[in-house]
Amino acid sequence: MTRADNRNRHWQARREHNVALGAKGIALAWSDQVRAIAAGRARRGDHSGWANLAATLEVFCSRFAPADTRRAASQLYHWELRLAALDGASPKTIALAWWDRARAVAGDQDGDTGWADLARTLQNLHAVS
Repeated sequence: MTRADNRNRHWQARREHNVALGAKGIALAWSDQVRAIAAGRARRGDHSGWANLAATLEVFCSRFAPADTRRAASQLYHWELRLAALDGASPKTIALAWWDRARAVAGDQDGDTGWADLARTLQNLHAVS
C-alpha cells in the first residue's frame, strides 16, 4: 500500500467520524481538506492557500454580528488583541488564528446554523482551490 493510499484511507475514516458529528463535523472535515491543500502548496513555496483560507474565514466571521452580551464583548476584545499581535506573522499563523475565531463564531450561532454555514464556506473554498 502506498503512502497516498494510507493518507486517503485515513482521510476517509476521519471524514466518516466527523460526518457523524453533524454540521460541526462536516465543517471540521472540510477544514481538514482546505488546510491540507494550503499546507501542500506551502511546501512548494506557495503560501496563497493559507492567505486564501484566512481571507475566507475573515469574511465568514464578518457575516455574523456578535451577540449583545458581556461574553461576546469580551471575546471580541480578546480577538482584536490577538489579531493586532499577529502583525507580521506567517500566512499559516494568521489562517489558524482565523480558524479559531471562525469556530467560536460558528459555535455562538443557534443550533447548527453557524456550523452549516462554515461547512458550506469551506466546501466552496475547496472547490476553487
